[in-house]
This record gives sequence, C-alpha cells and structure tokens, in this order.
Amino acid sequence: MIFKPKRKFSRGRYYIRKYRVLIGGIVVFVLFPMSLVVSFSVAPSNFPRGTIVRVNKDMSVTGTASLLKERGIIRSALVYKAYVKFVHKGKGVLAGSYLFDQPQSALRVAYRTAYGVSDLQKVKITVFEGTNTKEIGALIKKAIPAFDAVSFVAEAKPYEGYLFPETYFFNPDVQPEEVIALMREQFDLKIAALKDAIATSTKPFEDIMKMASIIEKEANDRTDRRMISGVLWNRINIDMPLQTDVPFYYILNRKANELTVKYLSTTSPYNTYLNKGLPPTPITNPGLDSIMAAMNPTKNPYLFYLADYNGVTHFAKTHDDHVLNKRKYLQ
Repeated sequence: MIFKPKRKFSRGRYYIRKYRVLIGGIVVFVLFPMSLVVSFSVAPSNFPRGTIVRVNKDMSVTGTASLLKERGIIRSALVYKAYVKFVHKGKGVLAGSYLFDQPQSALRVAYRTAYGVSDLQKVKITVFEGTNTKEIGALIKKAIPAFDAVSFVAEAKPYEGYLFPETYFFNPDVQPEEVIALMREQFDLKIAALKDAIATSTKPFEDIMKMASIIEKEANDRTDRRMISGVLWNRINIDMPLQTDVPFYYILNRKANELTVKYLSTTSPYNTYLNKGLPPTPITNPGLDSIMAAMNPTKNPYLFYLADYNGVTHFAKTHDDHVLNKRKYLQ
C-alpha cells in the first residue's frame, strides 16, 4: 500500500478561509442591503420637475409615502419612511404644499416634509376695501391661473361682507376653502377690537355689516363715511327707502358709469328704490373704517347727499334742496 503523507495543517490558510466567510457575510448582510438603500434613496430617473405635492392635515407618514411614490418623487416608500423616522425622531410629517422643482434624494424629501420646507414662492394679492366675492375670485384667478374662481364664488357667497380686505400671501395651489378660511380668520381678528362697541350697540351686527358694505362704496374718507352713515340711518328711522345705487353694482355686476335709469326698476330684494330697509346681505366686503362708521354715524338732520365731479359730498335736508344741489354741482 502506498501511504500519502498528510497535508500539513496551515493555520494561515484557516484564517484566510475564515476571513473570506466573514467578509462574504458582511457583503451579504451589511453592504448589499446598504447598496439597496442607497439605490432606492436617489431620485427617480423620470423625476417630475415642477410638481407641487399637497400633504393634507390628516395624512400619515405612510399615506404621504404612498402619495410621493405615486407622484414619482421617491423610489421607495419604505426607505422614505425610515428617513422620516430618522430625521424627525418619529414625529411624522407636516401638512402643506411642497414644490419639487429639481430631483432630490429620499433623505432630502423626508427632511423637507418632516420640517415643512415647502420651497414654494407665495403669491402676494391685495384685496381692497369694497371688493365683493366675484371680484375677489377674479383677482385671485388673474394672479393664480389655476385657482378655481367659480367654486370660490359659490362657497364664499354666504360670507359676503365677512371676508376681510387685506394683503394676503397665497400658495400657487391655494384652494377656495383655504382663501375663505384665511379671510374669515382675519375678519374675526380685526373685529375683535370692536367687541365692546358691538356688544353695546343698539343695532344688530348683521345690520351694521350691511350698512358698512354700502358706506364703503358711497364714501372715500372717514368724515364722509360717518356723515353718509347718519343720512342712511335717518332714512331707515323714518321708513324711507335708502335709494342708493351701489347695490346695483352688486346684482348687475356693473360699474357706476354703466348704470342707467332703466336699472332702477330691476326686480330684486337688493333694489333699495323698490324695497325699504337694508339689502338682504352685505354687498361688498368693507374695511374697518366703514364698519366703525356704520356703528358710530355722525348725527345730522340730512336725508339726501350727492358727490360733485371733484368728489366733494353735499348734503340736503329736503328733496327740493337736493334738486338744487344737483343743478348747482352736477350740471
């Protein structure tokens, strides 16, 4: 028999094999998963530049992840959720609108949605005193073409008079209900300063707002607003029709120079020539000064007024005196 000599044990070779197994394990159990995370962290190749994603208030991290993946902002919902937990210590995401103008990693997307970094350039819109809901809708539509002005007018109609005129900064994807909520919130904030005066007023607040909406269109300065307020309340107190033209701007959507005598016979509860008292609702959204004028009119004996071509208001006690003022200042 031929005996083969036993191979001499090599401790070096043993350790080499051991290290190979260890390295292989590291590759399989550590590096490979890490490479997957990295690959799923980079932005998708077809990243939709210029996309605005809206995260609603009641949306969970899981729901946000699904939305972002559906819109093509991230590759993996799982990786995104892990990053959110990491960067925000499990506190979730913040509601809002987010602009994704350039490809971004899942880590960056997670950070932005966790801390509310919208990257949106807000649109500045000034709503002037005496603007009604139709005009507000058109104003926002002009600045933000995607805005749903039709829905806004329909939803805002019940709040006519109570949408405070102010300068606002809106997101380019602002929704009608958000505009209404913000303008109503601003109204409540401003009107809070008049809380005591409203509580002690002898006039219902709804009537004050109706009167203020008329005064806003009838006068241009504080003195005239309070004087005209006194005249109009005088007419109501003696059961005389208000006979103001400004409600026709509202119901006919026309300007002052477009009105003719034929419009005075328009059948409408807003026609203050045919109907006594205040219109059913405010006809504009008045500013604070007009609201204060409606609450605190200047007491006077007048029942008539007109503005001349220079904007100066002239008052009269009787209709005959009013006719004389017309001849003197308007002819």
